[in-house]
Amino acid sequence: MNMKVIAISQRIEKSKYNEIRCQLDIRLINFIVKCGLVPNPIPYFSETKKNSNYHLKKWIESHNLGGIILSGGSDIGENRIRDNSEKYLLKYSLKNNIPVIGICRGMQMIGKFFGIKLKKVKGHVNKDHFVYSSKDKVKVNSYHNYSIKSCPINFEILYKTLDGNIEAMISKNKRIYGCMWHPERNRVFNEKDVKIFKTIFRKS
Repeated sequence: MNMKVIAISQRIEKSKYNEIRCQLDIRLINFIVKCGLVPNPIPYFSETKKNSNYHLKKWIESHNLGGIILSGGSDIGENRIRDNSEKYLLKYSLKNNIPVIGICRGMQMIGKFFGIKLKKVKGHVNKDHFVYSSKDKVKVNSYHNYSIKSCPINFEILYKTLDGNIEAMISKNKRIYGCMWHPERNRVFNEKDVKIFKTIFRKS
């Protein structure tokens, strides 16, 4: 049985040895495996105006991707290479009908890609809280400084907080989903998270 390969963007950090490193939480790898999918971290490449995203495009084309995850960690604007790479990943995915999920920062990036501004939020770092839909409420973790100001056109809000912040959204006509919590950081993975990831990536 062929398992779908899911490409995952990574955070960029500078080590104590002054190395620029791509990093990915092993818990996210484990969560993707729990969903019955094959995780594949996305590399970043040095850019010039002449070959901007050329190597990233070649990397994508060399893999038979079943989906893309824009991971969390760090704020948008902290690293130009990551920001530009994730924008290109969204552009490429829309053109080639590749499903996308954004986690925390990744959902913010989806919002910005579709023209939505970010806003600073308080009390959303390292705190669990409830999010609400029209049918239920769910307790989730929270590790973000920013949220999207409004819902993009052709997206539907799935969950909000009591103070009105959008916590999850889904495209009405594309396989694009975003959540502001980190499914991978739960001690026990939530089956609702597993189900939505399988649904977006159409993994039965």
